[in-house]
Parts: sequence; structure tokens; C-alpha cells
Amino acid sequence: MSTTPIWPIEGVALDSTGDLLAGSLGDVALDIQTTVGTIDTATGDIAGIKTVTDALPDAGALTSISDETDKIDGAAVDGLAGTANSLAYKVHEVEKHFHNRGRFWGATGAPDETNAIAATVTVPFVAISGANTWGTAIPICGTADNPVLATDAKFDAHLVLVTDTDHATPYRMRIIYGTGTSADAITAGQWSEVMFITATGPFSSGVPVEIMMPRVDIGSKCWAQVWNNTNGSNVDFFWGAHGYAG
Repeated sequence: MSTTPIWPIEGVALDSTGDLLAGSLGDVALDIQTTVGTIDTATGDIAGIKTVTDALPDAGALTSISDETDKIDGAAVDGLAGTANSLAYKVHEVEKHFHNRGRFWGATGAPDETNAIAATVTVPFVAISGANTWGTAIPICGTADNPVLATDAKFDAHLVLVTDTDHATPYRMRIIYGTGTSADAITAGQWSEVMFITATGPFSSGVPVEIMMPRVDIGSKCWAQVWNNTNGSNVDFFWGAHGYAG
């Protein structure tokens, strides 16, 4: 490989032994030239820089920058079919949370952690409070339940519609989610909470209230708990879900 210096070393100043004078223009230029490398006269590559760039990871099948930047404007993106946690994935996840198909569910005759949901308006879920503390967690979605479309891979509990309570005093309700026990999920902080009063406020007119929770895989379990200042206070409710393709 024939090479030529990047630039001629000018401003040379020598000391009494004939070496370049430290700090002189020639000494500095030589240091820079040694660090960067030389130009290959056949290819025009700067050897030092080429060594570094050759070691960079392969960018993959990116045909042009414009092919990708066009997606910022009008071109389609992979969304939930693409790379999890990518920007396109997260934007599509948020969009689907607000513009999606929902399903509402009541309870089977005896809801458990395998089968809990039923398409009914006559059998609500019933959660019972403790004495100014949480009552027992009841299953509202089991491992064999799919509360959304058959083609969906994930869901979130999105809405709760309370239809009856024993008292006109404040209630707390939380939706718990996980794959183990409800106690394990509670310890891990895997739950979201709302409050309501049936005598006043949104539940008195039968308006569902939104639940915020992460998306979980189909086959995950969900439970509900309620809290009232009166022990054994019942809350009857239905709940709705959003589904996600990936």
C-alpha cells in the first residue's frame, strides 16, 4: 500500500541533538499525523480513521436514511409487531390504549384463578371490604380467561363499573395483576387503585371509572380488593379490558 503523509510537516525546529523541538509546530504536527494515520493513495482512506470505523457494528439492512426518516412523517411503522420498547412500539402502545376495542365482563357462577369472567350483565363480581382495611382479594381474571380478542397477546384492565354497594361512604378499590399469588403481586406493588362514593360522584350515575395499569400477557391473573370503614361491606361491579396485538 503506497501512502503519503496527510500534510507536509512545516515549521520544523530542532534542538541541539537534532531532534524536533518539543512543543514546536513540527512536533505537534507529527503527533497529530501519527495519531490519525496516513492516506492510502489508492483508496483515499485515512488509515487511522478507517481502522476505527471498520470496527463499528454493522448497521444492518438500512438502505437509506430517508427510508427511515420518512416514517416520522407518513410511512407505516412496525409498531407492536416491531421491537419491544422501541419508539415506534411505545407510540403504538399509547395510541392503542386510547383508540382500541374494549370488552366488559361479569363473573362466572364461582369465579376462580382459572376461570373468572363471563359475558353477563346479571352476575357482577362481588368484593367485600375489611374493617377500615383491605378485604379478601377476589379473582376477576383467570389463567384460562381471555378478556379481549382471541388474536391479542396482551391486555390491561381498563374500566370498572360499580353497580351496587352496601354503604354510602368512601371506598377504595384496587386491581391486582400477576402470575403467582395475589399476596406476591401485592408485595411486588403490582396493583392500581381508585376511590369512589356511590351516594355522590361518578359511580352514582353508573359511569365507569378508568383503571391505570401496565399491559400484561394473556394468561395472567387479576384480582380485586375493596376497603371501607365498615367491615364486610359489599361492592358489586363489572370490569372492562383493552387488548393489544403484541
